[in-house]
Amino acid sequence: MRRAQDKKWSAIASITTSPHTIVAKTPQELTAIILRLTDTLTANGSGFSTDTINVQLTSPDSPDLTLVDLPGIIRTTTSGQDAEMINNINELIDSYLRETRTIILAVVPSNQDVATVDILERAHVVDPRGERTIGILTKPDLIGPGNEEEVLAVLNNVRKPLKLGFVMVKNRSQSQIQQGLSHKSAIEHEDSFFKSHPTFSRLDQRLLGISNLTLLLSKVLVSRIQEQLAPMKRQVETMLSKIRGDIRALSSYGTAASASERQKLLVTLTQEFVRHLNDCVRGEYRDRLIVCNPNLRLYTRALVIFRELQLGVMSTAPCFRLSDFVTNLARQMESLRGRELPGFMSAQSFYMFIQEYIDAWRPPARMAAAQMRALASEVVRELLQAIAVSYPILRESLNEVASSILEESENQALQLLEGLVVREKDPFTINEFLQAHINKLRYDRFELAVDSSFHGRSNESGGTGSWQATKEHIGASLRSWYRSAHGVSSSANAEDMSAILEAYWTLASKRFIDSSCMCLDDRILGTLCTKLQEKCYQFVHNERKLEGFFTEDATLVAKRSRLEKNRNQLIAANTAMANIQMTRKVCRASGQLSS
Repeated sequence: MRRAQDKKWSAIASITTSPHTIVAKTPQELTAIILRLTDTLTANGSGFSTDTINVQLTSPDSPDLTLVDLPGIIRTTTSGQDAEMINNINELIDSYLRETRTIILAVVPSNQDVATVDILERAHVVDPRGERTIGILTKPDLIGPGNEEEVLAVLNNVRKPLKLGFVMVKNRSQSQIQQGLSHKSAIEHEDSFFKSHPTFSRLDQRLLGISNLTLLLSKVLVSRIQEQLAPMKRQVETMLSKIRGDIRALSSYGTAASASERQKLLVTLTQEFVRHLNDCVRGEYRDRLIVCNPNLRLYTRALVIFRELQLGVMSTAPCFRLSDFVTNLARQMESLRGRELPGFMSAQSFYMFIQEYIDAWRPPARMAAAQMRALASEVVRELLQAIAVSYPILRESLNEVASSILEESENQALQLLEGLVVREKDPFTINEFLQAHINKLRYDRFELAVDSSFHGRSNESGGTGSWQATKEHIGASLRSWYRSAHGVSSSANAEDMSAILEAYWTLASKRFIDSSCMCLDDRILGTLCTKLQEKCYQFVHNERKLEGFFTEDATLVAKRSRLEKNRNQLIAANTAMANIQMTRKVCRASGQLSS
């Protein structure tokens, strides 16, 4: 219900499962509509429906109030009704009773024993202090002879006490409804009934009648509003903040009614899009849009691809230090031996081996290029969804442009990566790392041989041998190692070749990984923003495309309209609560001044 001083009585009825509405101009029409809708919803044979009949009533006399008429509590089903209906009704009733802002009007027929009434117990469970429960006794004309004292005990708040007490009302009977008894006449008939009744006429009249129930309900409502005003205002402000954010997410950056406005809007959207994309590419996440959406942090996600490329290349490393590798390497070197003199290694063998190992870097590099292209395309798509949310055709067109640019950039990157592989297959370095690493590998092998010599002597003598014997043993062990590692033999050459191969492979792989990452960063990410901006600006003078670009999504337009309507309602509610708070402060201040 809503009070409107400048409007006549009117009502709009609808059901939750249908968008259609029915207008009633009089209370009689509304009654007939509700009965018709009830019959329609319960025509399934069970006599119950989970759908809700909503009535928006406006009049100069109605309070601003939401009234929910819940179904009666049932304990058993009749023929044709589903037993689950009992649980459905109980869950529906309890959902409203648990709401702390609900004022419970516990309706109890006067001709029924109050001890058997379930609603009072349910109300006590959710409202133990009784601050929002009012008992209503109905059907006083059906009280049996001799039962008046029992009813009086309830009405006087003796039999089943409630903090807010009970009020007795007499509604229209079914025959009076069929005869078309008006609301005003019904109130007069009720007043006459209580004044002429031999028992109720002697009671406090504030306990009787619709008018007194209205006064009590208004008093309780005002009290509840005062208590709940501050938390309600905070809740409304929270909802208002959220809904404003939702509207901003669906809002455009300008109007597109004329050709010049469409041109300006395209430039604005392009600049906004490119600015955000540039931040994503550079890893500068200052804007709220990027901060709140981790998927848009392109460079952070690109680093994952770089690490996967590194792992992919490193996983191709041969097991240079295993004996099986050295043995196999020796056989291969022997099969490639030409005119080299004994003790000399073939440089051609080194080239052939290292080229074979470097060929294995192509797959992880090509995979990284494909992943980088897919990642950039995904970020472009999500960013366009966030910035050009109302324009699906524009988003689709710019996604196509971005896909074309990224495809071309990926091909360029693949060519550069292939060039890197080719260059690495022609070994070259002036870096002192290679020499230092070879020396380190040789020293590590010598250190391992020394440790093995001492360890072998310790096992043989049990730690009790003479120094001379130990010296001879270690000398013999080291001489044997030196002949195998540095003598003129294929195994010695293979040991030395494996050290050189490992040193150069380590140097070249690090150089290739860094160069590949920089290539992908530069060719796929580095040129994306500039190329996209250039392509977008080419549409500025294409009026036919611009008209299509700025055709808004009808679903989003409707959603934005609903959100704006909700926002306006929340603003009005927030303003009304602020006015109530201000009025209370003024009244309180006036009271203090008068005292």
